Amino acid sequence: GKTWMDATKASAGVWSYTWSSDVTEGAHVLTVEATDIAGNTAMRTLDFTIDTTLSTPTIELDGPDDTGVQGDNLTNRSQPTFILKDVDPDAASVMVSVNHGGTTTTFAATNGAGGWRFTPASDWTDGAYTLSVTVTDKAGNVSHSAPLTVNVDTHVTIDSIVLVNDSSFIGDNLTNEVRPHFRVTVPGDVNVVRLSLNDGKTWGNATQSASGDWEYIWPDDVTEGKHTLTVEATDIAGNKATQMLEFIIDTTLSTPTITLDAVDDSGVAGDNITNEKTPGFTINGIDADASQVMVVVTHNGKSKELALTQVSGRWHFTPDSDWTDGNYTLTVKVEDKAGNMSQSSPLTVTVDTQTVISSIVLVNDSGIVGDKMTNNVHPHFRVTVPEDVNVVRLSIDGGTTWGNATQSAVKGIWNYNWPTDVGDGKYTLMVEAIDAAGNKATQTLEFIVDATLSVPTITLDTANDSGVAGDNITNEKTPGFTINGIDADAIRVAVQVT
Repeated sequence: GKTWMDATKASAGVWSYTWSSDVTEGAHVLTVEATDIAGNTAMRTLDFTIDTTLSTPTIELDGPDDTGVQGDNLTNRSQPTFILKDVDPDAASVMVSVNHGGTTTTFAATNGAGGWRFTPASDWTDGAYTLSVTVTDKAGNVSHSAPLTVNVDTHVTIDSIVLVNDSSFIGDNLTNEVRPHFRVTVPGDVNVVRLSLNDGKTWGNATQSASGDWEYIWPDDVTEGKHTLTVEATDIAGNKATQMLEFIIDTTLSTPTITLDAVDDSGVAGDNITNEKTPGFTINGIDADASQVMVVVTHNGKSKELALTQVSGRWHFTPDSDWTDGNYTLTVKVEDKAGNMSQSSPLTVTVDTQTVISSIVLVNDSGIVGDKMTNNVHPHFRVTVPEDVNVVRLSIDGGTTWGNATQSAVKGIWNYNWPTDVGDGKYTLMVEAIDAAGNKATQTLEFIVDATLSVPTITLDTANDSGVAGDNITNEKTPGFTINGIDADAIRVAVQVT
């Protein structure tokens, strides 16, 4: 009531007044005095407030829902909570506008014990959301926050896990490397990839390559056997994806062996000499995971590789065509599914399919050389054969009984003296030669043993015995004589006259 301003009558009973100068912010008491024509006075007061300012609100993603790096406004929550700050106590309306995919929707914020907050009533799909806050106070002042863009990312994937040093068939996850190398492909927003071989007890962190893939080579030797790899990928929103890969480390392979089948080792057992043109070979030491078994056959400087297959659980090799005589060296090569390779010691086999008897000589041929007649009841034979012959035997009874010849100091020359008397007569000698490969050659020789000769007689022909008969006195100058007792096989008859 110190200073008064006169109102202006607008109409009957209605008066108005606009303050001519600015009234300060705050609470004020207005005093109105009315005087009628009779001079009566009435006074009344009105409390009012002048409020021309309103704080600028802010909006931020609630810390627990900022699941990536703090402050990056990335969340893997489908209903994230937002904190509204700087909302004046006299706010009459607090609204949050959310723009997503070009559509804006407005929601009322709530004020509780923790202050002003906003949480979507339903799940948000993945994507970018821009939020702004509009506050209206009781005085009608309006204030807007700066926009806040938040990215909702609720899931991540592991696209692929590859065993880089898969040493055999690509994709079979078999390796002969004790330090396996893995490549993991994930979305571009993944910032951590880690791997474990012990169910997550310990982890190794992969490194991102220039291509965007993540690489990890195990720093320590991994034991032989089957393993389960666990891969965990975490994106910048904090989403995690886990995937497993089973793989096998196999660094060992048995050494194969190859042997000539006993039935085809036709000479001395174990000498690897055979008279079979298509000998069989048994292969052992082949692991169950063998993926390729090859036999390399070398003959006369030329080698040929032949692939084998297992038949009825047995590995075996037989040439598909006749081998000519000579030496053959065989080596088995094995590769398993992990790519390990192993090779047998070479086996050299001699194929010898024939032998001959070069000659049979009756050494004590006592008559004309080469007529195969002897007067020795212990005939001596010499047999000439190839040097690889190791048995020579002789028979004169059609093979019922045999006598074994002895090799002389010169290889290939065998001798046999009949140990018992052979009676006079004609014989057929059978000679059998067996070489180291078991080949047999048979040859015969007819010979005659003649150890006796009749005693001849000579008598003066009766016609010329001119004296007393039988007195062997003759008057003939060319007397005749008769000779008897001459065997049919006589080759020379001589008369000695003294």
